[in-house]
Amino acid sequence: MLRGRRSSEGFSYAARVTTDQIVLALVATLTIGSADLFGGIASRRSAPLAVGAWSQGIGVPIVALVALVVGGQLIARDLGLGAVAGLGSAIGVGALYLGFAHSDVGIVAPVAATTAAVLPMLAGFATGDRPTPVTAAGLALALIAIFLVGFVPGSDHAVTGIGYGLVSGLGFGCMVLAYAGTSEDSGIWSAVAGRATATVLLGGVVLALRVDWRIVKSARVPTSLAGVLAAVGMGAFVAVSQSADLISLGVILGLFPVVTVILAAVLLEERLLASQWAGVGLAGVAVVLINLG
Repeated sequence: MLRGRRSSEGFSYAARVTTDQIVLALVATLTIGSADLFGGIASRRSAPLAVGAWSQGIGVPIVALVALVVGGQLIARDLGLGAVAGLGSAIGVGALYLGFAHSDVGIVAPVAATTAAVLPMLAGFATGDRPTPVTAAGLALALIAIFLVGFVPGSDHAVTGIGYGLVSGLGFGCMVLAYAGTSEDSGIWSAVAGRATATVLLGGVVLALRVDWRIVKSARVPTSLAGVLAAVGMGAFVAVSQSADLISLGVILGLFPVVTVILAAVLLEERLLASQWAGVGLAGVAVVLINLG
C-alpha cells in the first residue's frame, strides 16, 4: 500500500511502506496492547476512571521528553488536533477501563479496537485510499481475526463488555482521525497535547463525580506500567499516523487487542477458546500480508 509524507502544507504519496513504519507499528501494537492489559488489572483494584487519569498523567512527561528528542515545530493547528485527539482518548480510555472492571478483557478490547478501526477505514475509502490486492487480503484477514479474538459466546458479561467496547472504540476512532491530520513537521508534539488534554478531562470527571482518586498499593505498579507503555506506544502510533494511510491505521489499531488477549490468558488466566487462538494466528498472517502489500 502506498505511503507518503504529510507536511504542514499537505500530503503527498511517495513511497511504499518503510522499515521504520513497520517497526513503529509493531512498537505501537506491542506497547499499547500491553498497556491495556495492565490498565485492566489496575481497574479491577481501584476506580477505573482514576486509573485512567493517573495513567494518562504519568505518560505526559514521557511523551514530552521523546518529543524534545525527536524534534519538531510547535504548530498551532497540530496542537489543536492533538487536543481533539485527547478528548477522544479520554472517552476511549475511560470506557475501556470501566469495561475491563465490569467484563472480560477478551471481550472489551477486541470490540473497542474493531469499532475504532472502522472509522479511519471508512474515512480512508471516502478520501480515495485504495489497498493493493495483497494488502486487501491482509485487511480482510485482520478483520476476521479481530472478530474471532473478541467473539465469546455465552459470556455472562458479554453485553456489558460490548457496550463499553463500542463507546471506547468510538472515542479511539475519533482520536485516530485527529492524529492522522497532523503533519510530520510537528514531530509528536500533538501527542503531548493529546495526553495532557486526556489527563485534564479524566481528572475533571473524577473530581466532578467524586470518584476515589487514590490508587491502592496493589494497583500502583500496573497503573504505572499502563501509563509508561501507552505513552511510548502512542508516540510511535502518532509518528506512523503522519505518513500512513487511514486504512492501514485502522488495521494497526485493530491488532492491539491481540496482544492484550494473549497477555490476559497468561497473566489473568482468562481461558481462550479455539476460535480466539485461531484469530491470533490469522492476525499474524494479516500483518505479513499488509506489510508485503
